[in-house]
Amino acid sequence: MRQNRQILGALLLAAGLTMAGFSAVVIDAVRIENAADTALDESFVQAYTSLRAGQEIGTETELNAAVAHDVDTLRRSGRFSFVRATVEQEGEQFTLVYSVAARVRLRHIEIAGAKRINSRKIKQQLELTLGDYVDEALIGEKARKVEAWCRKNNYPDAVVTWDLKADKTTGAGDLAVEIDEGPKVRVKQIAFEGERFLSDSRLARTGRFLKRLLPNPFPSKKAVTVFEARDLRGIVQQKKTWWITPWFGTYRPELAETDLSAIRTFYLNRGFLDVQVDGPEVEELGRGRLKLTYRVQEGVQYRIGEVQLSSVTLFETEEVRGQMPLQPGKTASRAVIDTAASAVGRYYGNRGYMNTYVRSVIDTDPASKTADIRFEVHEGTPANIGEINIRGNEKTRDEVMRRELAVHPGEPFHQQKIEISENRLRNLGYFEQVSSGYIPAAQTNAYDLTFNVKEKSMGSFLVGAGFSSVDDLVGFAELSHGNFDIKRWPPVGDGQKMKVRLQAGSERQDIEVSFVEPWFLDRKLALGVDLYHRDADYYSSDYKLQTLGGSLSLSKPLSPFVRGTLSYSLEQFDVYDVTTNASVQIQAEEGIRNKSTVGMRVSRDTRDQFFIPTRGNYSSLSAELSGGPFGADTDLYFLELKSSQFWPLWNGHVLNLKGAIRTVERYDDTDRVPIFDRLFLGGPNSIRGFKYRHVGEQDINGEALGGRSSWYATLEYTIPLWSKIRAATFYDTGAVDGDAFDFSSAEVSSSVGVGARFDLPMFPLRLDYAWPIDTDQYNDDEGARWNFSLGYGF
Repeated sequence: MRQNRQILGALLLAAGLTMAGFSAVVIDAVRIENAADTALDESFVQAYTSLRAGQEIGTETELNAAVAHDVDTLRRSGRFSFVRATVEQEGEQFTLVYSVAARVRLRHIEIAGAKRINSRKIKQQLELTLGDYVDEALIGEKARKVEAWCRKNNYPDAVVTWDLKADKTTGAGDLAVEIDEGPKVRVKQIAFEGERFLSDSRLARTGRFLKRLLPNPFPSKKAVTVFEARDLRGIVQQKKTWWITPWFGTYRPELAETDLSAIRTFYLNRGFLDVQVDGPEVEELGRGRLKLTYRVQEGVQYRIGEVQLSSVTLFETEEVRGQMPLQPGKTASRAVIDTAASAVGRYYGNRGYMNTYVRSVIDTDPASKTADIRFEVHEGTPANIGEINIRGNEKTRDEVMRRELAVHPGEPFHQQKIEISENRLRNLGYFEQVSSGYIPAAQTNAYDLTFNVKEKSMGSFLVGAGFSSVDDLVGFAELSHGNFDIKRWPPVGDGQKMKVRLQAGSERQDIEVSFVEPWFLDRKLALGVDLYHRDADYYSSDYKLQTLGGSLSLSKPLSPFVRGTLSYSLEQFDVYDVTTNASVQIQAEEGIRNKSTVGMRVSRDTRDQFFIPTRGNYSSLSAELSGGPFGADTDLYFLELKSSQFWPLWNGHVLNLKGAIRTVERYDDTDRVPIFDRLFLGGPNSIRGFKYRHVGEQDINGEALGGRSSWYATLEYTIPLWSKIRAATFYDTGAVDGDAFDFSSAEVSSSVGVGARFDLPMFPLRLDYAWPIDTDQYNDDEGARWNFSLGYGF
C-alpha cells in the first residue's frame, strides 16, 4: 500500500511539472505536512531528505530521481507509515511538500488474557521491544504471527486483539495485547469410513502384520481391493498425537481441502473413478481431544475397456498406440491414464513436434465396471532448439552444467533428451530444484530452451561416533564439499569433490584426503586422488599395521551401465608392535614394506538404488599388478570377481544373492605374499558366524594367517517392517585356501542368522546375529555371535 502511495505521489508530481511546461527551476520552499494526529518531529524528516529551499533543479529527470530517493529514504527509516511528495505551483513559485504519517515509539507493552500460555512466550513471538516504531498495520502483522504460533501449539481458536494508544504530545505509544487462546485441542484419532476398509483394531492389525511376513507368491486374482486406515493416514498432512509425542497433533483446519484432494487422488489411482470424499467431521472426545472422520464413497473399481486414438495424422496410429502403457482388463488408474497421455505427447516431442496436446476422455460403465478411454491428440508443429540458457546458478559455472546436457542449439527439439538433461543436472547433487522451459525464439520454427536451477549448500562438516563389532568405538570428523573448485577462491563452482576425514577410536586412527575431478581434460573422465594414513589394531592382537599411501585413478563410463577404472597406488606398510610370544609366521612379517600397484576394474551396475537396492545387479572384475616393472618391495598380482543380484518379490520382500572369488599370487618363489595382502573371511562383511578374518588357517596362538585364494556367497532375504526398518535372514558360506587358484581344497565354513537393517540418515546400521553351521579345523569351538556395522554392503 505504501508503495502505491509513493507511485501516486510521483505521478502527481510529474503531472504538475508537465502542465507547468517544466524547465530548470528553483524550489522556493519545502513544507512538511503531518498526515496523522500523532506527534511529528520535522527535523527528522529534514535529516532524511536531500532537497532544500533555494535549490535549483536542472531537468525533470533529476527532480523525479531526487524526490523518489527522498521518499524511499523516509520509508526505509521505519519511522513512518505513510510518505508522499508533491509539488505545488502558484505562479512562478514552486513548493515541495512532504506529507508523512509518523509511527509511534513503543513505551510500554502489556500482555493480558494469556491464561495457559506464558506471557513471556507471547512477547517473544511479537518480536517487539520498547523503543520500536510501530503503527496499526505492523501490530496487525505481528498479531497474526502470534495467532499462527498458538495454532501450531494446539490452540486452533486463538484470537489476538490489541489497542495502541498514542501520546500526541511525545509521540510515544502504549500497546495492550489481549490473548484469547480458546480451548487447547489435539487430534487424537483420524478415522476413515467406507465399504473397503479393513478392521482398525490392534488385534486385526497385528494379524495382518504377521501375515505380511510370510511369502504369498500366488495371490488370488479375484481378491477384492481393500484398504487399511493407515494407508490414508500416511498421505494426509493432518497428523494425530501419540502418547510419546504429545506435542504432535495440532488441529489444522486449513489442511482440509489438501487432504481431501490427496484422498481422492489415492482412490483415482486405484481405479475408483467415481469416488467421493467428504469431511473431516470433527468430534470432541473430551479433555481437548478431537476425532476427525473422513467418509469415502468408493463406488465402482473400473477396469480398462476400449482404448482409442483420434486425430493422429502425422504418424501411424498403431505406432503411437504402442507408446501407451495401457492394457484392457487392467485397473483403470488415473495416474496410468495420465502417463499414457504424456507418453503420446513425449512421442511427438521426441520427433521435434512442439505444442502437442493430448486430452483423455473417460467413459465409464458401472454395469460392466469398465472405462473406455479416448485420447484426442492435437498435433503440434516441428521445431528446432534455439539458444540454451541457464538460470539460477550463482556459484556453479555454466560450463559445469552445459557439459552434462544432452541437447545442443540448432538440433531438432527432442523432449526425452531434455528430460535426460534435467536428470543429469539433478544427479550432480548441486541443486535443490531443476526444471526446464521454452519460449518461441526470434527466428521462426525455433524455441529457446532454459534450464532453471536452485543451488543448495554443498559444503558440510560432520562430527559423530560409531560402533561396530570389528573396530569397536570410533569417533570421526569430516569436512567435505561436493562442488569444489581447486583453481579459484572461494573454491566453489567447478563440480569437483573434496573430502578430509579424521577417525580415531580404540582400534584405529585414520586420516584421509580425497579429491575427484569428474571432467579431467574436459572429457567425461573422472580423475581421483587419494592420500591416507591408517593405523589399525583390529587385525590381530599380536601386531599392529600402519599404512601410509596415495593413489591416482582414471574412471570412464563405457556404456550406460558399465564403467572402467585404471589406477596407480604407492603404499608403505609397517607391521609393528609384534608381541614376543607371536608365532614365527607373524614375527616374519615385522618391518616396513613398500608396494607399487597398477590396477584395472570394469564394473556393471543396473541396481534401482545405490544404497538400498530392491532389483538389479552389480558386478565387477578387478586385476592388480604390484612390483615387477613398477618397482618397490612387493611383487604379486591379484584377481577378483564379485557380483550381487537383487530380486523384488511380494509385499516389498527382497532376495539378494551375492558372492566373490579372489586370488593373489607372487611372481615366483623368492618371496612370500605379505600378510596385509593375504585373503581373509569372517565377520560382518562375509561369513557372519565367525570372528573377523578368522576363517581359514591360524597359527599356534589362534591368530589368522589368511590365504591366497578365497570365495564366499551370501543368500539374504529381507522383509519391510516399518518405514526405514527391514528384518533379514541369511545364509553365508565360503572358504580360504593357502594356494593360489585353489578354490576346492579348503574346508567350507558356513553360518545362518537373522538381522535388522536401519536406514538412518548418515548412519545406516546393520545388526546381525549368526550361528556357525560348518566349521573348519581352526574354528570348531565357534559359537553364535553378534555383528554390528555402519554403512552399506556392495
